[in-house]
Amino acid sequence: DGGDTWKGSYTSQMTQGQDMVNVMNALKPEAMTFHWEFTLGSERVREILADVYDGLGQNIYDKEWEEPPEDFKPYEFYESGGLKIAVIGQAFPYMPIANPGWMFPEYSFGIRDQHMQEMVDEVKMGAELVVCLSHNGFDVDRSMASKVTGIDVILTAHTHDALPEPVMVGETMLIASGSNGKFITRLDLDVQNGRIMGFAHKLIPIFSDVIEPDADMAKLIDDQRAPFEDQLSEVLGTTDSELYRRGNFNGTWDDLICNALI
Repeated sequence: DGGDTWKGSYTSQMTQGQDMVNVMNALKPEAMTFHWEFTLGSERVREILADVYDGLGQNIYDKEWEEPPEDFKPYEFYESGGLKIAVIGQAFPYMPIANPGWMFPEYSFGIRDQHMQEMVDEVKMGAELVVCLSHNGFDVDRSMASKVTGIDVILTAHTHDALPEPVMVGETMLIASGSNGKFITRLDLDVQNGRIMGFAHKLIPIFSDVIEPDADMAKLIDDQRAPFEDQLSEVLGTTDSELYRRGNFNGTWDDLICNALI
C-alpha cells in the first residue's frame, strides 16, 4: 500500500480511519508507507500499526534525536516465488510542509537519499531483489533513482500517475499504477543471481461497470457505511452539469470547491 489510504472520506473522519483499515485487512497487504495517514495524528497511526501490517519509512526520523525511531521500520523482508525480497519504505518527504505538523510533532521526514543508499546496501546482504515502496511522487522518485544505486523496482505513489510501461533510470524500474482502483499492474520478473534478467509488465484498466463486485468485500464496505447512511445520503444541492475529479489535475469538482472558497 503506497499511502493516502486511511484518510479522505466522511466515514474515515468519523471512525479515525478504522473503516479503511477494516477493509484493507480483507485484502491482506503486507506493508504500507504513508502520507495523509499522519493527519489522523501520530498516536493514532501508531495505534493502528500495532494491529495491522508493517509500516515502513526509512525517511521517518525522531525529530529530537534526528535518528530513525522504533515506531517505524525502514524495511522488511518478504518471500515471493521462492525469492527473498527487501521492501524499503519511503514516506511522503514534505509532510510538515504540506500537512499540519502539530499532528505529528515528534517526527521529521525529508527524502534522505544518503540514508536510503545505506538501507539498500544493508538489505542487499540478504535480499535477491530490492523494492522501494514510495510516496515521493514520480518526479522525486525519478531523481532519487538517479542518485541511489541498487534499487531494482520503485513502486511510486503520491502523484497518481498511471504508466503504460515502466520508466527505467539506470537499472532501476519505476512502476506507477494510478490511483483509486483505476488500474492494477502485473509485473513478472526473471531474477537470477540477484539481477533482473527480464520482465513482463502490463497496466490493466479496471472497468468497474463490467466486473461483478466480490460479494464479501461489497458487504464489508456496506457494513462500514451503514452507521452513517443518513449523513451520506443527505442532499446538499443539485447541479445541471457533471461534477468530477480525475485525480491528477483539476476537474469540475475542484473548480466548484475553489470558487466556493473565493
